[in-house]
Order: sequence, then C-alpha cells, then structure tokens
Amino acid sequence: MPNLDVMLTSLARWFFKSAVAALLLALASCGGGGGDGGGGSQPAPPVILASLIGFPSNGVPPGALPAGSNTGASVAVLDASTGAPIGDAVVSLNGTRLAYFAAFQDYEGTLSIDPGGAISLSVSVGATSYTVTGTQFSAYPTITAPTPNATWYSPEAHLVAWTGVTPSPDSLFALGVLDPNGQFVWPAGDSIQIVPSTTTQYSIDAGALSAGSRLVLVGVATALPVPNADPNSAIVIGGFNYVPITVTNTPVASLVSISVSPATPSLGKGKTLQLTATGTYSDNSTQDLTAQVTWASSATAVASVDATGVVTGIDFGSATISATLGGVSGSANVTVFQPTPSPAPPLSRSVAFQIDYAHSGRAVFGTPLAFPSAATWSVTLPGNLSYPLVADGKVYVTATTPGTPSSIYGTDLYALDAQTGHIAWGPVAIPGTYFWSAHAYDHGKIFVVNYNGLLRSFDAATGQAGWSVQLPGQYAFSAAPTAVNGVVYIGGAGSGGTVYAVDEANGNLLWRASVANGDQSSPTVSGDGVFVSYPCQVYKFDPLSGATLWHYAGPCSGGGGRTAVYANDRLYVRDWTDPVSRIFDATTGTTVGTFTASTIPALTAQTGYFMQAGTLRGIDLVSQQVLWSFAGDGLLTSAPIVIDQVVIVGSASGAVYALDATTGALIWTGAAGAPIAATDEQNVSQPTTGFGAGEGLLVVPAGSVLTAWRISGP
Repeated sequence: MPNLDVMLTSLARWFFKSAVAALLLALASCGGGGGDGGGGSQPAPPVILASLIGFPSNGVPPGALPAGSNTGASVAVLDASTGAPIGDAVVSLNGTRLAYFAAFQDYEGTLSIDPGGAISLSVSVGATSYTVTGTQFSAYPTITAPTPNATWYSPEAHLVAWTGVTPSPDSLFALGVLDPNGQFVWPAGDSIQIVPSTTTQYSIDAGALSAGSRLVLVGVATALPVPNADPNSAIVIGGFNYVPITVTNTPVASLVSISVSPATPSLGKGKTLQLTATGTYSDNSTQDLTAQVTWASSATAVASVDATGVVTGIDFGSATISATLGGVSGSANVTVFQPTPSPAPPLSRSVAFQIDYAHSGRAVFGTPLAFPSAATWSVTLPGNLSYPLVADGKVYVTATTPGTPSSIYGTDLYALDAQTGHIAWGPVAIPGTYFWSAHAYDHGKIFVVNYNGLLRSFDAATGQAGWSVQLPGQYAFSAAPTAVNGVVYIGGAGSGGTVYAVDEANGNLLWRASVANGDQSSPTVSGDGVFVSYPCQVYKFDPLSGATLWHYAGPCSGGGGRTAVYANDRLYVRDWTDPVSRIFDATTGTTVGTFTASTIPALTAQTGYFMQAGTLRGIDLVSQQVLWSFAGDGLLTSAPIVIDQVVIVGSASGAVYALDATTGALIWTGAAGAPIAATDEQNVSQPTTGFGAGEGLLVVPAGSVLTAWRISGP
C-alpha cells in the first residue's frame, strides 16, 4: 500500500466524524444499525466509505503518489449488518477500476484529477450498483506559514496559516504534519486536525512535534452522501498542499518585532494600499512576513484589511492596522483622506501659477481699484524670480541661487512682508538640479517642488520646514504644483509621465496616475476634476481617487506640455503641435471650439484675454468676437491677468499696463524696474514666472526685481 494510505484512511475517518453527523462507526467498528434492508428478503445496502485526496499537479509530496498521478483514492465497502469487509465488489473511479487490498480491507487506486475536475465513483455489490458524482475543489489552500524549508524549534508553538480558498458552507479545513514516509507525527494517533471553514490559521502547541524533516499539510474537504447505500455512507473529497520544514531541538532565532510599512499612509475612499510586514529576529535577521501574519483593523468602518495586507479605504477617519504572528505584533496608522475645502475661485489672493488652482489668471478684490503713481515697494533679490504667491499678508517667491551656473544649482524660497517688501523669512535653500523650482499655497502652508521631484512643505507664517517627500518613479519635474482642498497635485516626467496627488497634512501619496509624458503642465483643478495637457494628450482625473474620467488622445505624443485653463466648464488647452489650440467640454472631454494664444490666457465668466502675436485681445467667449485689441509698446510679453474689471499685462521694456477689461482702454502704466520676461514653458534655467494679485496688491517680477503696487484696500 502507498505511504499515502494512512493519510487517506485518517481523512476518511476524521472527516466523516466532523462533516457527516450520521457517521456512527469508524472503519474498524461499523457493525449494527444498518437493518436488514426490508424484512430479510433483500440484502441491506452496503456501507461505502470513500476518500479521494488530490494535490496540485506540480505539488505532490515526495513518494506520496506514483509519477503522473495527483490523486489517491481509498474505498471501504462493508456489510451493513456485520461490518465485515466486502472484497468482491467492483469499484471504479472515473472509469478506473480500483484494486482490492485484503491487508487493509479497502479498494485503492491513483489517477489524475485536476482542481475543478469531475468525480464519479461506482460501487457494484452483486447485481446492485451505487454511484455518487461530485467535483473536486477548484482551488486548494495556499500555505503562507510556514514558508518552504523553514526551521521550527520543537519546544515553541508554531502557526500554520493559509489563503486562496473560499470554502463552501459544508466544507472544512484539515491539516497535519507528516514524516518523510507519509506517517503522521502530528496530530497524535494517525489522525488529521479538523479546522472550521471560518478560520485560516491554526497554532500547533509547543512540544507537539518531534525533530526531523517534516511536511506540513493543509487541505480543504467535504463529504457527499452515496445515494441508495447505507445512510452511514459517504465520499470525502479533498484538495491539499504542503510545504517541507525542518523541526529541530536546537534553539533557532525567534521573532522579536514586526514593522508594518508604510507606517502612516493615507488613501482615499475606495482606494486600496498594499501593506508590508517585516519581521526582525533575535539574530538581527529580517524576513518578509506579509503573507504569514494575521491582519486586523481597529476600525473596519473606516478601513478594512484582507488576509494579504491590502487595505481598503471605507470612510473618512483613521484606523490602526495590525499584523500579528506568534504573539508578536506591529501596526500602521492608516488615514482615509478627507478633503479640507479651499475657497472657490475667483480668489482675492494668489495661491498658484496664474493666481488660482484653475490657472484662470483672475482675481477679485471687491473694492474699487486705484493705481498709484509710484510702486508701494520694490526689492531686488539675488536671483531671477518666480511667479509670486500672495496670501496671509506675505508675498512668496522662489529665486535662482546666486553663483556661477556651471558650479551652483538650486533656488531659494523667500517670504516678503506684503506691506513693506521686507524679508519676513528666508531665504530657505531649495537645492536641486538646474535653477528651477515652483510653489503653491493652501491652508497656511507653502509647498515647493524642485526639478528632481523633492516636494517640501513650509509653514507660511514662519518658514518652519514641515515634511518632505521624494516623488517616486520620475526624475524630471518642470510643472508647477497646485494645492487645493488639502491635496498637492504635481506632474513629473522622465520615463513617460506621472500625475501625483499628495496629502498636504503629511506628504503621503494619495494616488498617482500614468500619462503620456508629464512635463510643463501644472495640474488644473475644478470642482470635479484634475486636468493636465501634453502634445495631443489631455487628461481629466478624479481628484480623490485618481481614476481617469476622460482622456483625449490625438495623433501624437511627446514632451513640452502646457498648463491648461479651466473656466465656465470649459478647458482651454494650448498645444504647440497644433496651429490652433482646443477648447474642451470639461465634463465630457468633447472638443467644442478652438482659440489662438501665445501665452496662457486669463478668463472671466464672459470674456477671455488672449495674447496673440504680441497683441492682447479681449474676446467674447460665447460669440468669439474680438472686443478690443492692445499692442502697447509693441513688446508685450507676459501672460495677462485680470483683477475685477481691469486687465494687467507686461512688456519686455519693463512697462506694466492696466486696461479697462470691457473696452481695452489704457488706465495706467507702471514700471517694473527691469525687462519682463515671457513665461518660459520649455526650459528650466530659472523658476517659472508670471504675475500675482492678492490682498489688494498687484505684484510683478522682472528678472531679479519684485515690484508691488497697492491698488485696493487700505
């Protein structure tokens, strides 16, 4: 008889006890209770006790089955009245006749039945045949603990854990530990340990295993009745896996601690995140225990976790996710991100490139504008300046780090007092490749990213550094960040492109999405979407989940994106590969029009202000009629902005012009103190530049000179 026979017999014996309440007798003592099958004139139906145990085709324990077989069968046919074995029955399984072994009083055979395969057992006693059909389990348990070739110390308790099977209500798990000859060394008595289908782990008591090479066996099984046979009849169907281990009486390294990473992650509702559990042992070695630990959530209504460590955000809040193995635990504190609303445009301050997170170039002060004859203040800083942010009584800019370009890279972050222009704090060094960085404001914080993708937060009032995070997967960052509703959105390039969403509170990555390229386009945010645009490619993502809401895919792709503008449920996208630029329905992604602009336009509810070949034009957004044109001194370069009913534009001569937004009439001219450069959306030789307006100030960078005019308020 094969070595597997002991296991098969034990499985039949123990599974019938647990899964078939009607089983009254074991194989050795089946007498009585069967009746005479009808007053003695007809022989009573026999008791048929069958077991069919399968392994994956590539996972048969050594020596358990002959080559080419993955299934072993054992069938006992007993006289119901006496319990005596019937040795002249004809027994076949899936058409293969099983041989009778008198020494073991059963019929045995080996064959190949893969997971999910059909099973048909036929037993003929005399002229009567009994047939039962079923299906092998489609999947067998995958053993996650112990790992193959693990070493167990006999005096310690040890955990057996498994995944990969969703058992039926009438099935059970079974496990045991065998020696190399197929004999059970645990549990005692050549038995099998029955485990309810509601659990996926079992602890073997300390001292229960003897030393030696061992096989840990875990399976799932069920019992089917045999129609018309004695009521105590059934066939046990089971599928098993195993892992080899070594049990020793010599102490081995013990698990000391478990760390879970990431330790403090954030994720959105409905998003998933894979956690990793790493064990540290008494000999300072480490091991990945992700598949072996027991995962649990302290608040399943906030975040759930499955048996493999995948966390799902359910509702806003925090939950502690624990990983436990053998009495040792570690944990991670998971936050399901809840947006913190930011003011909706139009804004009274500048918080991003082109004033707001829609990049509309529009500010609303709400009090009459008055342009002074002289600047309120003007300062010269050591390097070329970025677009300014204006919030919380301060003006924030980045500037190229002074020095020789070939020897020094990087930028500096400054906060200037909005009343005086004096430095309130800084400079704060923003090191990195090239002379580029960009910043955004939200909820009292400044967020700065360098060319290498290092994103940092600073307290806007004091300049105190907060968190910093290296954005993964890309190495070239040339698009300004956008911060709104508690999230910083950034685009990165290098290998394709990626859009990132980062939790403003702690720097945790909420989501990232792949795009075709990823440079130059500062994310544009509406109430229901995050937009980026690259050559022939435009995307809209869900702000919290990162799901793609729509994607316009034109006939090309490549580097050199441009920041889009959102206004009036329209998205205005400039594309240097097209002679004209496209207007998209922001909800559907449908192209609804075109426009021409050499710089990013400024948009209000009714009118767009477009720089076209050095001339600024006011255009009715509905009729597309040109309302007015302004060429200034013939050197207009800047992107326009609009404050209430006044349009501001700058010239390479250093002149700053204020125009009536309705008529285009010149209202005022100021001097920026240096030539005003056009916004460079291609190179990273200096920070991205542009105008700012907020808290009553118009702020204009010109080279290294920053000039402010108070045009509204006290």
